[in-house]
Amino acid sequence: MNKKKDPSSVGAAVIGLGRGRTHVKAILKAQGAELIAVCDKNQAAADKFAEEFGADAYTDLSEMLKRDDIDLVHVCTPSGLHTEMLLQIAEAGKHAITEKPLDITLERIDSAIEAFASRGLHLGCIFQIRLMPAIQEMKKAVDAGRLGTPVLANAHVKWFRTQEYYEQNGGWRGTWAWDGGGSLMNQAVHTIDLLQWMMGPVQSVVGHAKVSAHQIETEDLGVALVKFASGAVGTIVGTTAAYPGFGSSLELFGSDGGIAMKENLITDWKIRGDQMAEEEADMRKRFGELSEAKAALQADTTDKQIQDMIDAVRFNRPPMITGREGRDAVEIVLAIYESSRTGKEIFLPAKK
Repeated sequence: MNKKKDPSSVGAAVIGLGRGRTHVKAILKAQGAELIAVCDKNQAAADKFAEEFGADAYTDLSEMLKRDDIDLVHVCTPSGLHTEMLLQIAEAGKHAITEKPLDITLERIDSAIEAFASRGLHLGCIFQIRLMPAIQEMKKAVDAGRLGTPVLANAHVKWFRTQEYYEQNGGWRGTWAWDGGGSLMNQAVHTIDLLQWMMGPVQSVVGHAKVSAHQIETEDLGVALVKFASGAVGTIVGTTAAYPGFGSSLELFGSDGGIAMKENLITDWKIRGDQMAEEEADMRKRFGELSEAKAALQADTTDKQIQDMIDAVRFNRPPMITGREGRDAVEIVLAIYESSRTGKEIFLPAKK
């Protein structure tokens, strides 16, 4: 079956129609792509999406994958189901992009990465916060060595979620089987990804995770002391029990200065030099609370990453955030869980 209007466009399909709605809308906005099909175990949800967005509806992934007009599949199901589906997608010869985290164990993630690599297929993982304007500016400064020798970094996510949040949509959140963790694996994983992206490989963690304010299997509060391969140290805090919610923040400090972000806006930019005060004022005006375009600076960038993934398929090049990169944050979270269980400092394998 082939319903593509343009043979050169990327035929896209989405499985999982909760977060998948964002992917569907991004596909419809993208250049060089056509929405072909949607898939969800709930027949009514699949039919509703299909009618609303002009796609074909499926409840069976294997049936959808038989289509020869699908080139790229967006996986937006509960985290613990990702690899099971990714392996089917790779076997069918399709490219894929999956929501974070890529999966909940390193063994599953590695099997998915290998399945796509061995077939010459592209695998991407959604970490759209990397594309926020303020985050991009922080990364440029770090990569240019402007902060000097890395010293300290803090990644904190202090959010609040109700008990109802964990119970909705079948109650998959906050379970080990489907969510793979709690406030660290689901909510803080974005900021943990930014931490290691900016600071480089993590050498070891000492962590503690607990349930403090919800009736769930996994943690709603996790903290960790982090040592980086560079010699710097840092902290991670991830919670959904900080009523009514105090946002997310990332702080980077080096021998020549520091940069701080809260809610994806620059709050501090102090880098050694004669123009330090002027530069900070400029950065806060362009990328911080003082910006007239503050709402635009905080707008969701998922559509930008999805456009990049579509272009990766069109032009046969790696996506900007590969499946391999999606592995790193999960490895850190799992090490924190292991440390919490054992009371030991957990060392991560050195990155090659």
